[in-house]
Amino acid sequence: MTTGGTENLSSAGATLQGSFSGATGTIYDRGFEWGTSSSSLSHTESLGSATGTSGSFSVTLGSLDAGETYYYRAYVRLQGASGIGDPIYGEVRSFTPAASGVAGLQYLGGYGIPALSLLSTTAATDSGPETFYDSTPTNWYKYATTSATQVVVTHTYSYGGKEYPNYTILVDKTRKAPLWNAFEMSSSYPDKNVGRVGSWTADPALDSDWQQSSSTSTYSRGHLCASNYRQTSAVANKQTFYYTNQALQEQDGFNGTLWAALEQDLASHTPTSSSQKFYVVVGVLYENSATAGGVPVPSHFYTCILKCTLDGSGVPTAASGCAYLFENKAYTGNNYSSGLTSIDAVEDRAGFDFFATVPSALQIAAEAQAAELW
Repeated sequence: MTTGGTENLSSAGATLQGSFSGATGTIYDRGFEWGTSSSSLSHTESLGSATGTSGSFSVTLGSLDAGETYYYRAYVRLQGASGIGDPIYGEVRSFTPAASGVAGLQYLGGYGIPALSLLSTTAATDSGPETFYDSTPTNWYKYATTSATQVVVTHTYSYGGKEYPNYTILVDKTRKAPLWNAFEMSSSYPDKNVGRVGSWTADPALDSDWQQSSSTSTYSRGHLCASNYRQTSAVANKQTFYYTNQALQEQDGFNGTLWAALEQDLASHTPTSSSQKFYVVVGVLYENSATAGGVPVPSHFYTCILKCTLDGSGVPTAASGCAYLFENKAYTGNNYSSGLTSIDAVEDRAGFDFFATVPSALQIAAEAQAAELW
């Protein structure tokens, strides 16, 4: 049994490696134990059974603290004629997420962020404050990706003396729209009923040629992170009206009806316990060549929801998930259940790996589900 090194080490995450060889029985379970003390590895990432007498495995951790030293060891449990044996351990190893000199990088290590292809862990970043009409400062953080026509942007705001990530978007310059928007819904984002603040405006993080500034009478601007998801403060809500948080959407029979019903029910079922969170990714597909006002029109809109139960360290211990996928067209009625599907199915169509840092055993099971969460 061998505990391997770490890969993809950033200021907030790491991938642990392990391997086994010469197994004399069936691999009943394998995985990692880890924690902040070498004598108390209090967290377990179980990856389940495996076949063969040798193999390698890995798991990605997220939401770690920069500068904190973490300890881990790989293990396997064998099942033989006499039953399931005790764990066989590899050596204990350690790693320390480095404090990053890139402002805002910690926000890309959360469990709700899809897998990213950044230029490096110190991707090109700008920040600067945005100041709204009420003089409340906020920040944005921009990261270059391996595509010259796509960037990642995180918008944050301050509330109660703490900076919160509002949402993270992957913006495509050729479509002048986000491909997805990832955000959290939990008790950290209380509903203060601030309403819809202001109107659509340019995103200060990006130049105008990345944004759809003109509207079209054919389609409405469909929110990805909905206005009613961000009711904690006027500033938080105002950020949902950036041009980079919308895509052209059929209004009658979709944006104003079925899609709005899904948004409202998702908001009303947001967990109120600090031990539970919704991680949400809302995005669009472009499977046709339709345009309006010179801007590509999405063929589909989707919402992926992962409901996680967290332990005292903020690590997921249970997860369930589902997704909704709709053509960008008018529907009869508000029955959004007609679009129910699995996260796996949306990933296959969109080409992204959502919730990439959630423990593998939880992620695999939850992303295959297609049952509603409420």
